[in-house]
Amino acid sequence: MYFCSMEVKTPAKDSKAKKPKRISKDILNIIRTTMRNNIELTHIADNKANVLLSLNALMITFLVPFVLPNFDTISKYHLIIPLTLLVLTAFITIYISTLVLKPAKFDQNQKLLKKGKYVSPFFFGNYFHMNKAEFSEYIKNALSDNDLIRDHLTEDLHYIGSRLGRKLTLVRLAFNVFIVGFFSSITLTIILILTFK
Repeated sequence: MYFCSMEVKTPAKDSKAKKPKRISKDILNIIRTTMRNNIELTHIADNKANVLLSLNALMITFLVPFVLPNFDTISKYHLIIPLTLLVLTAFITIYISTLVLKPAKFDQNQKLLKKGKYVSPFFFGNYFHMNKAEFSEYIKNALSDNDLIRDHLTEDLHYIGSRLGRKLTLVRLAFNVFIVGFFSSITLTIILILTFK
């Protein structure tokens, strides 16, 4: 996972400086609701990918013991091509589904942290190497400026939305591959059997 880095904004020490405006509860509720919705959609995408992966893995598992003892009949009706298409479809669908379920990198900001730059303190990948004292000091400084907090929330929203978009795009691709490959192999099998002489 990746968040853009930001330098710490130190609050003005001038006694006459205006107090920064607080983030309103309405805005926080909107952000919270949006994040919750995106996370739920991410779970839905993962579940769909998991269903596709399991279905195609089972299909391959049942195809192998079916093909081996009936290889002569399959060769007689020239069913090697549709079976090969079906197996390729299953493997490609499994591969795409695995990409959906594969965790993203979450430690890409460690170099930025070592340079003294601030990234979102709300994402575990940015602080999981820190001990308790380091994290306590880090989050205290990171949350010292409301503008900085807004930037962190914006980063988190953008990342979750981008990740969700990528997941759903891959899920859609996996479904398209499965539907086209499966029905093409079934149609080709029927045609070969009906036209066999």
